[in-house]
Amino acid sequence: MKKTLLPILILAVAFLEGCASISSPEGGDKDIIAPKLVSSYPKNGQTNVSPEKITLTFDEAIQAPDITQQLIIAPFTENTYKTKIKDGTLELEFSKPWQPNTTYSLNFRQSIGDITEKNPARKVILTFSTGASLDSGSVSGKVTPLFSPTLNKEVNVLLYRAADTAQVQKGRPLYVTLSDSSGNYGFQNIKEGSYHLYALAETNNNLRYDSEKEQIAYLAQPLQITDKPTTANLQLHVQDNTNPILTSRKSFANLYEVEYNEGLASATVLDAAEDIKWNLINNGKTLQLFPAVTQEKTWRVQVQDSAGNTKTDSVAVRLAGAKATRRNNTFVLQNGETIKPGEELKLKFDVPVKITQPAGAINLVIDSLTNAATATPKDFALTENQTLLTLKLPVKAIRSVQVSIDSTKVLPFLGEHFTKGTKKVNVSDKATTGSLKITLKTAEKSYLVQLLRDDKIIFTEKNIKAKTWPELEPGKYQIRILVDKNGNGRWDNGSLKDRRLPEPVVLIPEVQEVRANWEVEMNAIEF
Repeated sequence: MKKTLLPILILAVAFLEGCASISSPEGGDKDIIAPKLVSSYPKNGQTNVSPEKITLTFDEAIQAPDITQQLIIAPFTENTYKTKIKDGTLELEFSKPWQPNTTYSLNFRQSIGDITEKNPARKVILTFSTGASLDSGSVSGKVTPLFSPTLNKEVNVLLYRAADTAQVQKGRPLYVTLSDSSGNYGFQNIKEGSYHLYALAETNNNLRYDSEKEQIAYLAQPLQITDKPTTANLQLHVQDNTNPILTSRKSFANLYEVEYNEGLASATVLDAAEDIKWNLINNGKTLQLFPAVTQEKTWRVQVQDSAGNTKTDSVAVRLAGAKATRRNNTFVLQNGETIKPGEELKLKFDVPVKITQPAGAINLVIDSLTNAATATPKDFALTENQTLLTLKLPVKAIRSVQVSIDSTKVLPFLGEHFTKGTKKVNVSDKATTGSLKITLKTAEKSYLVQLLRDDKIIFTEKNIKAKTWPELEPGKYQIRILVDKNGNGRWDNGSLKDRRLPEPVVLIPEVQEVRANWEVEMNAIEF
């Protein structure tokens, strides 16, 4: 019995080991090296060849699970194929013969990867000709972002015949290549003719411009490709030509809310007079309306997004239902925790306010010793939507200022009274901010100058020749200039539908560091 059991156990162990799944060894460094093409049939650039089978051999075992979605054969062909992979060799067997006297290019994009980490083989492109020579057209250039200095990623660059009516939104590209991470690209062995050239930065990698969230670049006119090298540069940008869309409405007893599908840059109620106020919240996606009366009335509301797309909607406003809860039932000091001596105080409210009696509406305690208060409407100023109040009282404080409102005199435009609310701010003459000065030299007549911090617009100035921004928070700043070439008073984005390019954008590459008590002056900007 013992003599027969041992061989059975050995066979069982061997069987189980044979059935075990293959996996990468545990431990060690992660494989980050992509497969490299060692050889191919036909050879790249070979002529007078019409292969029924195409083979590519790599220096390691490979996989190609989505090759049918990734492989681009140019010119486009209806020729179908079957794939076979063994170790590091990929074989494509085609069902039909190739067209005579034609140069073909197979761009495998990111379809081929190694077994362990799926590292994609880069720029695997095979070109051959069924005739005696290869097509000799070529085009190269650089893709750059319109609003930033560097690309930092690879993008697809596409060529379509100019006569193709489908183009990049619905068609299939005739030629495709991938730029490097700096934006440099190149096509070789292109058939001479007229083409439309595009670049796409997309996430779904379907080689179609099917979302305004994708970045696109193109030329206004077709590109004529000959046997001589052609150069064409492209600027990637996001096209937003869709007007804001009103998505929902909600009525409360103390306000009416209108929701939009995107953040708005501005909103106004046309012909509003004095019987309605409004306020944008929720990063501009929610417009709050505060009518003076509860009866239903229709207002024309005009909104604009950051791209300048404008929409006017008729909104029937009627107050009903429960009361909306305020996030803050008093005010906050927009100045922060510390102000400079003599600095104007700014009181920010969540909803529009009205001052029913200026005398004693805002009260101050200066350095815990002296009292002061508003007396007339000249002592304060309200913004258009009446949510920000700036005190015009002279505040001669050395150490601190205590601010409070009289909630019987400072009232919400609509709804219940505020709570009284008291805020304290320290006073210091120690510099906590710096300044930045610029001068411009240009022949342009219309342009916008933007001061950026962390890619966010801090200030926008129009048609200036010099400017000093005082009291800037310490940080790194950059200048961007939008040129209004057509003189319509704004910067216009591109329109693929009209094959209109965006108006020029000048991004000054130098980043200016501003520190407390620093006065930074840039070299003259010429554009």
